[in-house]
Amino acid sequence: MPRRGTRLTGRGLALLLCGAAATAGAAWLGERDLVWLGLALTSLPLLAAVYLQLARPRVSQHRTLTPDTVAVGSATHAVLQVANQAPAQASALQFVDDAPAELGGGVGFVIARGFGRWRQAVGYTLQADKRGRFEVGPLLGTAGDPFGLARRRFTAAGGTSLLRVTPRVWPLGDLAGGAGLGAAGDATPQRIGQAGQDDVLVREHRHGDGMRRVHWRMTAKQGDLMVRLEEHPWDPSSTLIVDTRRSAHLGSGPTGSLEWAVSAVASIAALLVEGRYRLAVLAPSGTVFESGHTVGHAARHAMLEALTELDESEETWLGTAVADPEALATSASLVAATGLLHAADAAALAAAGGRARSLIALVPDARAWGRPSEDHDDACRLLRDHGWTVEAYRPGEPVPDVWGRVAR
Repeated sequence: MPRRGTRLTGRGLALLLCGAAATAGAAWLGERDLVWLGLALTSLPLLAAVYLQLARPRVSQHRTLTPDTVAVGSATHAVLQVANQAPAQASALQFVDDAPAELGGGVGFVIARGFGRWRQAVGYTLQADKRGRFEVGPLLGTAGDPFGLARRRFTAAGGTSLLRVTPRVWPLGDLAGGAGLGAAGDATPQRIGQAGQDDVLVREHRHGDGMRRVHWRMTAKQGDLMVRLEEHPWDPSSTLIVDTRRSAHLGSGPTGSLEWAVSAVASIAALLVEGRYRLAVLAPSGTVFESGHTVGHAARHAMLEALTELDESEETWLGTAVADPEALATSASLVAATGLLHAADAAALAAAGGRARSLIALVPDARAWGRPSEDHDDACRLLRDHGWTVEAYRPGEPVPDVWGRVAR
């Protein structure tokens, strides 16, 4: 941020030095009239600085962002209501409405209203090219004297504004067919007992089930190891995997493959939570979002909040996203939106999808993105060999077009 307070301009410093030199030279020569002239020149910049100290700008502002929540790659309109309460301010005021570099770094403008109190509205547009939450403001101002000998920097009274930049959510129609997205886990559970603690949904123990899920009373009655179902079998459940590895993605900003993948996951997640699916979103950095028993608008809002804050990861293996088998045990469908894949990434996804009924991978078309890769092509073939539906997306291709090819 620029320094606050009052200081001389280059013109003021030059005049001060010239006046001081002229005064000293005139005094050495004994020219009294020139001494007075030199003193007058020397005093002008100092008087300008004193004037700005005594007639300080008293500027306030109120900022409105419309809208205050936008999708990445979109713009918002900012309107500033700027008011000056210092009637002695004689010169134009220069302003910069501060903003992060992701929003363009701020917007500058000049208001030339002269003496008196005034109020002025100023509007401009902010382009949001990165997801996240960004503070817009404060409003920084610079006041000067009429001769341009000194200036005073200040911060206008009034708060900052919060701009929320979310992933773009594309409309994907309805869940008719649902690209094969099904209901969770165990299709034929038993209901044992009539009431109380025995009235639970259980099934036989399977490899990979955690011991904490064992229902010991039912185990004793049945003679076989039985486990509790963590979810009702008629509750639909899906797991989405978003590849946030920095090294795997192509392009940058809102047109890069990372933003495409995040937008695809946000769009599919919005479709599923509106269909009352229980949903988990996983990334190489860990669990991003779990809907639990939250559904509808509340789940959609929480999901977008989580994806808004999602950053790039320094992980190099996509398998870290699916390393926890408990997180995938009851999902009937897995959907992955990825960057470039290697064989190890594909192997991890193939192993994670062993119990799901619907397996979908949205991968970049490496050649269309300008990065042809045999490793990527081999990884896609490996996924197809393990029952995954693999669909490639091209630069700038709308998510609904790619999802439509999957859902056919």
